Amino acid sequence: MINKIEKTDDSEAFKTIGKKISDRRKSLRKKFPGISKKLNINVNFLKYIEEGKLDKIPDHIPAKGFVKSYAKLLNVDIEDELDIIEQDVTTIDHKNDSKKSRIKGITQAYFFYIILCFVLLILVIYFLNSNDKNSIDNFYGLKNKHHFTDNKKYSS
Repeated sequence: MINKIEKTDDSEAFKTIGKKISDRRKSLRKKFPGISKKLNINVNFLKYIEEGKLDKIPDHIPAKGFVKSYAKLLNVDIEDELDIIEQDVTTIDHKNDSKKSRIKGITQAYFFYIILCFVLLILVIYFLNSNDKNSIDNFYGLKNKHHFTDNKKYSS
């Protein structure tokens, strides 16, 4: 879920969350193995959360959900920090959406031009083939040359 923490606001927010959780856990004298069993979260992931190093947690793991569960278990208020993180994610999503819409618009324009060229090609072929036989003969210079066949019956 959280690939690499590139923004300093995010990394500071995660470090603040980790410090709050760590201080609370120590004040309650809780140990990692007990918390790990209750939350069903790997002990190493709990340590990463307390260190604010969520970038070490694999991408397929719902790291932000783990942080929320851990904070809820210890009754730690992390709403302010989560708001900072959500604002940054929303900003990134809006940038990605605008980029995707530009790409979609360009793709639609190319598709329109390809269809337009195809229709024009079909129209040119139609008009070239729709001329009657005489006008094609005129084009080739065969207008007044008639080829008659004899209607005579030949006897042997």
